[in-house]
Amino acid sequence: MRLSTPSSVQELQRKLYRKSKAEPSVRFYTLWDKVCRRDVLAEAWQKVKANKGASGVDGQTFREIETSGIESFLAGIQADLKAKTYKPMPVRRVWIPKASGGQRPLGIPAVRDRVVQMAVKIVLEPILEASFQDCSYGFRPKRSAHDAVREVRKYLNWGLSQVVDADIRDFFNSIPHTQLLRVVAQRVADGQILRVIKLWLRCGVMEEGRVRFETTGTPQGGVISPLLANAYLNELDKRWITSGMTARQGQNAQIVRYADDLVVLTDKNPGVALGALRRLLGDLGLELHPDKTKLVNADQGSFDFLGFNFRKVANRKKLKRVALMMPSKKAQMSLRAKVRGLTRRERNKKVEEVVQEINPVIRGWVNYFRIGNSSDAFHKAREHIVKRLMRYVRRGKLRRGFGWKELPSEVLYGRWKLYYDYRVQY
Repeated sequence: MRLSTPSSVQELQRKLYRKSKAEPSVRFYTLWDKVCRRDVLAEAWQKVKANKGASGVDGQTFREIETSGIESFLAGIQADLKAKTYKPMPVRRVWIPKASGGQRPLGIPAVRDRVVQMAVKIVLEPILEASFQDCSYGFRPKRSAHDAVREVRKYLNWGLSQVVDADIRDFFNSIPHTQLLRVVAQRVADGQILRVIKLWLRCGVMEEGRVRFETTGTPQGGVISPLLANAYLNELDKRWITSGMTARQGQNAQIVRYADDLVVLTDKNPGVALGALRRLLGDLGLELHPDKTKLVNADQGSFDFLGFNFRKVANRKKLKRVALMMPSKKAQMSLRAKVRGLTRRERNKKVEEVVQEINPVIRGWVNYFRIGNSSDAFHKAREHIVKRLMRYVRRGKLRRGFGWKELPSEVLYGRWKLYYDYRVQY
């Protein structure tokens, strides 16, 4: 049973967006009452529950909340918000492995705090979204990573082959709190909204039973963190445009950004664009990673962005060079690592169960990369997956006394319906 009316929440967001878009300099003074609305809180609960996720420092789970009653849970939150006594708990710190090696810190707020963050996001997002630039694609409504990579390919085909492949050093943990709040306050004048955001930024991180308070950064894993990160980096986008870097008569340096992942493409000297990018980020209290930021000539080399590898090659008639994008080596190795984990010898599962676990992994990977020139990568992935499954099945057959030749390869395409249709849509 749905506790909120989507039309009422959507209508609220439409009104806020239209007001913010029509008057770019207006500041919103009365927003807290909208966060406290029951339909907004109910919609926030539905979205947080759909995202699933683990419990926070209090150990409260979604199942426990549903058992004790969602209505009473939301009523308690609403009462605290109206009385302005709401105070967030510290986030629980966990570490997740990075694709490039090492570990990435992730902060998990309590379910209660996630619901409040989502309610604030529902109200703030249309206001801030109206100010965001077209070069930003990450964590925005009706925009995706596919839109960003298509934009990069477009600029490469337009001749902007000099690329600044940039990486912001430890972005989410480096955002200055004071400057971030100042950016949000450019559009939001409601003191209670700003106070709660400040509480989230400074609520602390619990790790191994101890709470540590941070002076910079916004925890990865928080519902509100992507919106705040976009709002802060929107300052970079605006300054980049107002400084004239995108003008065709000037540097013609076009920036494409997905959250903190960004590239700059130009047909002029890329060193000038790199210097300007370093200077603007310095004004925001951020810096480029010296080892991961590089200049690339796409006519002679390649670069990775959002899992794709980009390069330019001569077309069939050798008349011009066109941009190709295909799964990067890192993305292919990541898929192989997942398949190896699902087909390792120690699992001792039925082949049907292993195939059911592998299929969603393959399907998601293929659906993401099928917009590129990915046929070769798909064929290599299929060969690797089939070999791994054949080994897994044969090991089981040998343990049961069967011979190596008693397993026809057709079963992998028939009875167990391995997802192997890699037809590419160009």
